[in-house]
Amino acid sequence: MSGHGEREQEVLEGLDRLFRLDTEREQRLSLLDTHAVLRALADRIRHEHGFDIALAGLVEDRDLVLRIWSGTQFDALHDLPIPLGLGVGGRVAAVGRPVVVGDYCRSDRITHDFDSQVSREQVTGMVGIPIGSGTARGVIYGAQRNATEISDRTVDALGRMSRLATLAVDVADGAATLADTSVAAERRRIAESLHDSVGAMLFGIGSSLRQLQTEARETPYVAQRLAVIEHQLSLAGSTLRESVSRLHDARSDHDPGRLAADVAGSVRSFELRTGIPASFVPVGRTPELDPERRAVLVRAVDEALLNVEKHAQARSVVVTLAAYDDLVSIAVMDDGVGRPEPDGTPAPESEAKGGAVTAGDGPATRGTGAGLPALQTRVERLGGSLRLVQEDDGTTLRCDVPLPRSSGS
Repeated sequence: MSGHGEREQEVLEGLDRLFRLDTEREQRLSLLDTHAVLRALADRIRHEHGFDIALAGLVEDRDLVLRIWSGTQFDALHDLPIPLGLGVGGRVAAVGRPVVVGDYCRSDRITHDFDSQVSREQVTGMVGIPIGSGTARGVIYGAQRNATEISDRTVDALGRMSRLATLAVDVADGAATLADTSVAAERRRIAESLHDSVGAMLFGIGSSLRQLQTEARETPYVAQRLAVIEHQLSLAGSTLRESVSRLHDARSDHDPGRLAADVAGSVRSFELRTGIPASFVPVGRTPELDPERRAVLVRAVDEALLNVEKHAQARSVVVTLAAYDDLVSIAVMDDGVGRPEPDGTPAPESEAKGGAVTAGDGPATRGTGAGLPALQTRVERLGGSLRLVQEDDGTTLRCDVPLPRSSGS
């Protein structure tokens, strides 16, 4: 029984670690609070550029929501949801470019769904700048209560501020992704521990119970009580299996965080297996992907790490994951020598040209292993590209896969 007690203690300790990881995740996100950054930018917009009002908001679901304000006299604009395409901010978020209007309520460049809220603040001129490159992640605004023209120089200055906001959002999202992968890893570990400890205990109890039932056939009352206990044991086993299944499948196939968790798992496995320091750096938010695209990207990471392990003689590896307007990109970078050619010289640059992986004038299989051609076929089927670049200071394998058309990217 002491062994069972030790396994139960391990499970309890694992649950406690999971709780601490989730708490640490919240603490990290609070330290990287994008709202705090946006509040500071709003104050700078007013004090450094002479705007009477500064606003900022991030895209939440399908609306831009104004969560930050400075200089407002009323609350009509506070927490205001703005559908994409409407008003100044909705137009900025939709087109991904700055929008400037000299007289908000009379401008023919925007819709006038929010004239009443804007008029209450006596706003005339307004400028909106997108946060994020490509598809806007949010908008920062400057607004004036007089007819002073908003100069191109001011718009450029706000553009530089928006790039700071973009960096803050990307860093915060990357930190959240890393924290989520830690929680996912701990969740899987607890599931395995539950299966191995509590599952084994229930199996042992069930075996002992069946033996007692055989011995108690001549005592109806005892047999009846044992049957009740057996039913309860069966319910406990079903509950355990359901709990383990939920821990394993906490992320759906389309969960944006699942790709990052899978890549982080591959990187951790490589580091434990080889002893080579390896880092995973997610940049920004991971979009929703179907299982096929996710599998191809994870396969690209695994193939690249396998080649590093076999041939690179690397001292360190960095894996990055980033999303752009219409594609997701995985890059695996090492500081090794790459796989040498038969004559001892390093293999030349390899890259996807016209849908095929090439190395110099020939196929890349000599310098990169036989796994890349099969991977390239899968990437090509999805309309993506695969590039292998070998330089003096290391090798980079990059896999770009376009987002599904239905994602709306």
